[in-house]
Amino acid sequence: MPDIQSDTRGHIRVLTISNEAKRNALEGNMAADLLAHFDACEEDSNIRAVIVTGAGDVAFSSGHNLKEISSGEYAATGLGEAPVLRPLTMKKPVIAAVNGHCYAAALILAMSCDFRIASRNAAFGSPGVRLGMLPEGGQIGRLPLLMSRSAALELMLTGKPLSASEAWRAGFVSALTEPGQALAVALELAVVIAGNAPAVVSAVKRGVLLGEIDGVASAERFEQTVARQLEVLPDASEGVKAFFEKRAPVFTGVA
Repeated sequence: MPDIQSDTRGHIRVLTISNEAKRNALEGNMAADLLAHFDACEEDSNIRAVIVTGAGDVAFSSGHNLKEISSGEYAATGLGEAPVLRPLTMKKPVIAAVNGHCYAAALILAMSCDFRIASRNAAFGSPGVRLGMLPEGGQIGRLPLLMSRSAALELMLTGKPLSASEAWRAGFVSALTEPGQALAVALELAVVIAGNAPAVVSAVKRGVLLGEIDGVASAERFEQTVARQLEVLPDASEGVKAFFEKRAPVFTGVA
């Protein structure tokens, strides 16, 4: 049965889009469930990093079920692109383990994540022009920031998918893996991130996004303010103490 599977591994939550018969398309209640899972991750103090992937080794996701889009069934839910945009507004880092085809709304989801780890059989598609639909979910504004302008334009204006290797060369993908290994590599990255001070990890993510939206000066002001707030927290004392004691710090995230 199509659903969103959830698996907690220490401080890491793995969300799996599971609908292999339809290349992990989001259909029925899946988009709403994905949003609910992201919200639950954000509220769970034990979770420090999130990974989203697709079931199997063929597709990350093919996006929304096109029949539900064309019939107006999905529009009636009122969800819009909120489920696939949610990682962008989360305080916790989200990693996309892209294990195959990643099209349409799934591309928006991958864009919204902080990292994209892709297997070599992955492909990224923005089929809007071939369907008579404008690419949405920040594609026009953010894709040229996440990859080269020419690569983003070619992806959106031709509707031709971008291979994992091409996406890596364009800077959209941070690591390439062999087929079936994207989740394992994403987990390695998540473990490293989850071992760091949660408040600092969150602040870095917020500051980078602020700089992207409002410019470098805003990010610099953010740094100056938030750095003073964080340096008096218990995790800062623990980090310095662990450094001098030559041991791994044990961060609690306590404010």
